Amino acid sequence: MSTPSDPYANPQSALSRHRLDFIKTELKLCLTFSISAARKYETGNQESAKQSMASAESAYETVIHMLSDPKHSKHLTVEEIEETKAELERLRGRLDGLQRFRK
Repeated sequence: MSTPSDPYANPQSALSRHRLDFIKTELKLCLTFSISAARKYETGNQESAKQSMASAESAYETVIHMLSDPKHSKHLTVEEIEETKAELERLRGRLDGLQRFRK
């Protein structure tokens, strides 16, 4: 008999938590890579900054894909989707703002 603290008691619930954790990790990666790109642009390291920007954009696109795919998004709550969309908007603004450094 499983207990409420058993992570395998409800596999669907655990999978939903893992999906959300994955999305949150991708959002953090996007932010981290955008910060790295900003620092690299500021120090004149254009090529490395472009690589960081590409990584940030990749993480951003991964989250967009997860939200637009019903296979993944149907397991998220409305609140989780709204929070994720709000974070995506903030990150999009940050990424777009970094475009000014591109030469």
